[in-house]
Amino acid sequence: MKRPIVAPQSHLPRKDPVNPCPCQERPVDLTVKKGVLFWLKEVGESVSEGEPLCEGEAAKQVLEFAAPVGGVLAERCIEDEEVFSAGDILGYIETDE
Repeated sequence: MKRPIVAPQSHLPRKDPVNPCPCQERPVDLTVKKGVLFWLKEVGESVSEGEPLCEGEAAKQVLEFAAPVGGVLAERCIEDEEVFSAGDILGYIETDE
């Protein structure tokens, strides 16, 4: 069964331990901000639930998107350096369910 990877309405930025900033504690509102996507995994790679799949850059913050379920990255709907926003399906994970 294919499970979608959906960009949420808001998302906390990845924390930078070297340069902490109060802005890292505020979620980025993806309903009003668009981001640029960068994949960390290739189609066909196995992924575990919670494992980082891709990163988005929005509002000068890096957002890390994790796998909602374990399985195999089956499809990318938005490719590297393409724009995404809230509600967009970033890709699909094939599961055994």
